[in-house]
This record gives sequence, C-alpha cells and structure tokens, in this order.
Amino acid sequence: MKNKLLILLALPLAFAAVVLFSCAEEKDEYVCPVFGELEQEPNPAKAGEEVTLTFTQTRKGNGIAGTTYTWKIRGLDTDEESGDKIDKVIEVHTNYDGNDKQAPTVTFKVPENCTSGSYTVDMDADFSCYIAPVLFDKTNAHGRLRIQ
Repeated sequence: MKNKLLILLALPLAFAAVVLFSCAEEKDEYVCPVFGELEQEPNPAKAGEEVTLTFTQTRKGNGIAGTTYTWKIRGLDTDEESGDKIDKVIEVHTNYDGNDKQAPTVTFKVPENCTSGSYTVDMDADFSCYIAPVLFDKTNAHGRLRIQ
C-alpha cells in the first residue's frame, strides 16, 4: 500500500520536473564575439622581454569551434638582409568554445633591437562554426603596443 502511494506521489513530481527542465533549455545560436580594448602585460614593455597581449571581449561568442587568430604588429621586426622594418606576424590556433570562450591572447619576446614607441596591433579572427546556418565567420580588433 505504501509503495502504491509513493508511486502515485512520485509520478506527478517526475512529470513536473521533466516539463520544467525541458522548458528551461535554450536553443543554441551562433554568436560572433565582439572584442574591445587591447591589454598589455607588462605595460610598457622593454626590448628583449616577453610581452602578453590580450583583447578583452565585450560580448562572448557561441557556436565556434576552430579559431585562428592572426596577430600583426606593424614594423616591430627588422629584415636581416635589408635592415628595413617589417611586421611581426604570429598565428594562434585554438578551439574557442572548447577553451571556455577565452579572449584571444598571444605572448612573444620583443626584439632586442626594437626602438621605443607605440606600434599598431591588428588581430584578425577566423572562425569555423558548428551551429547552422553560419559555417565560417571572421572579425578583427586593433590596438597599440607600447615599448619603453
């Protein structure tokens, strides 16, 4: 008798839980992240030391798998043959959603022969998406690297 009573009480509770949790599920949608300010550590950096650049996110993305960030720091390197200033280009490949939607970050050593000043930083982000109808997308961000 007690078992029947427990079953009769448990069935409505189980049904209510299923309805509640099925309504709480949100439909996954693709969202392109929006990048804000460039953060630099240390700021300013010195020639010969490591520097970390990170673009903050003003809106996190969703539905993004493979991501390639191409960082270009204009005129930071020197061509060994000609002595001309050239851009430093660094590519970072990651899984955006798989890495907790972390902000794009790169760490590198500032060239020893780098002169003090402010350098333009361009970051292009190319996304492979897994939520239809978007398969590929891209965005970019810009900032300044300060060298002492």
